[in-house]
Amino acid sequence: MAAVCLGAGWFLFSAMMAKNAAAEERNQKYEELQSLYNEKVFPSAENIARVKEDRKSLEAWLVTASNLVHKGDLQVDQMSPTGFKQTLQATVRRLSSQIGTVNGKVVAAGFNFGFDKYLGTSDSLPASEHVAQLSQQLTIIELLCKELFAANILSLETVTRETFDEQSADQPKQDDNSNRRKRRRDDSGRAPAAAAAVSNTSEFFSKQRFTLEFKTRPSAFIDALNRLAAMDLFVVVAETEFRKTDDPLAKRTSKKKDSTAEGAAVVDTATLTHAERIVTDPELEPPVSVKLDIDVYSFKGV
Repeated sequence: MAAVCLGAGWFLFSAMMAKNAAAEERNQKYEELQSLYNEKVFPSAENIARVKEDRKSLEAWLVTASNLVHKGDLQVDQMSPTGFKQTLQATVRRLSSQIGTVNGKVVAAGFNFGFDKYLGTSDSLPASEHVAQLSQQLTIIELLCKELFAANILSLETVTRETFDEQSADQPKQDDNSNRRKRRRDDSGRAPAAAAAVSNTSEFFSKQRFTLEFKTRPSAFIDALNRLAAMDLFVVVAETEFRKTDDPLAKRTSKKKDSTAEGAAVVDTATLTHAERIVTDPELEPPVSVKLDIDVYSFKGV
């Protein structure tokens, strides 16, 4: 009987201990749950501190980026149409004096750097509302040409700018009927003529395209690309085309074959000069004809 009582007491004691342990674990979980309910809404204080640090870093990055993109901002003085034309004439004379291979100059006589409408045989003046953008285009073209001249290009063939002034000047006045017909054409899926100009602007930037064609040595062509990339202006070379203008080695081979076919005497290479025996030479390499489409960006609101 004593043994039975002792056994029953042991089981009772074990059950009481297990019950107390379970009750303590339950109370602990309940307190944890209550602490979660009583906590502030996420994010936690640690996350808030991390977000504040990220915000400071982002603001510093934005300031640095803004300073960089505005480093090449053009400061164009306000001018009258007459003042712009005088500045244009002086700039063209200054750029045309660059030494090159076209009769000793880099451009041919009468080269107007994309402003044929206001120079040469034309005596027209720009509209007052176009002077500011024309002055900006003139400054950009001057800066681009100076980089090409510094790269020692041989000759500048053409310079093309966005002729926004000609589009607006040549656009005829339309009556109400023609406007309605145009709206019907636009509604049918055809884009209006001004859509191309709209695509070059956005809320934070605008861009203008310039096309320059020139002849240069291959090494100078690479130097020109590097100079354009290092400009303070935000310049992007969008398209590049280049081709050889001559191949003296092929001509020499063809001439040699022709002379051999005609029965001419074989020339002893030992009697040729060093320049005649040379196969290739960077200095004698024929120039390449290059066409660059360049986008120049201007930033605002950044």
